[in-house]
Amino acid sequence: MRFSRDGHRFAGRWGFSLIELLVVIGIIGLLLAILMPVLERGREKANTVRCSSNLRQIGLALENYSNENHGVFPRTIHVPGAGLVEGTNPAAPDPFKPGGPLANDTTAALFLLIRTQHLPAELFADPYNDSVEYVPDGAATPSRSNFSDYRNNLGYSYANPYPDASATTAGYRLSNRVSSAFALAADLNPGTGGKSNSKNHEGDGQNVLFADGHVDWETSPLCGIGGDNIYTTRTGAVKASPADALDNVLLPTSN
Repeated sequence: MRFSRDGHRFAGRWGFSLIELLVVIGIIGLLLAILMPVLERGREKANTVRCSSNLRQIGLALENYSNENHGVFPRTIHVPGAGLVEGTNPAAPDPFKPGGPLANDTTAALFLLIRTQHLPAELFADPYNDSVEYVPDGAATPSRSNFSDYRNNLGYSYANPYPDASATTAGYRLSNRVSSAFALAADLNPGTGGKSNSKNHEGDGQNVLFADGHVDWETSPLCGIGGDNIYTTRTGAVKASPADALDNVLLPTSN
């Protein structure tokens, strides 16, 4: 109820003064400032869990593949010392015949899991995409040999299955006989060397699939056997052959 200055009642609605509006806006702003980081952390946690689940399923497919192929993990044509490539000839009908992916194609090796184990393409598109907007490969079918556009379709890196002759001599062989602490796959290699984490989770860390099938969240890439950097060789090279049997180099890279 409102009254005039002489005390008479008059009809009308209560309104907000400018100060009251500013107070309400301030309270809303304060609540948003408190809630937004909490919501963002919740989103990051959910995406990290989904990413971990993706890698566990990829790990199971790797195990099944090795059981069907004399213990060996997937790779396409291998020519020692020929260099490494990625994303070649995706529409080829056969990855092991002329016209298929070029020798030592790191993405075609992972694509074999879609082709032979019938994994959905969604599992390879990391769910956390603030850095890169990963999208499932809509054309990924068992009649193809590689990702259509691995930079957008593939959010994970895989242990290099194409060692050079010196690594082979040193005992490197990507099979189900590797140490249980060997990293088989992880969030995408940032390609920057040093001690950089994957860009998939804003540089906070990466999910890593180990050879015994478990997945851990690691806040540093120095999580291989004996503190080995899973994204580089022992000499710090990125896109290269492992140096020895315990040297992790996960490929491809994000750049």
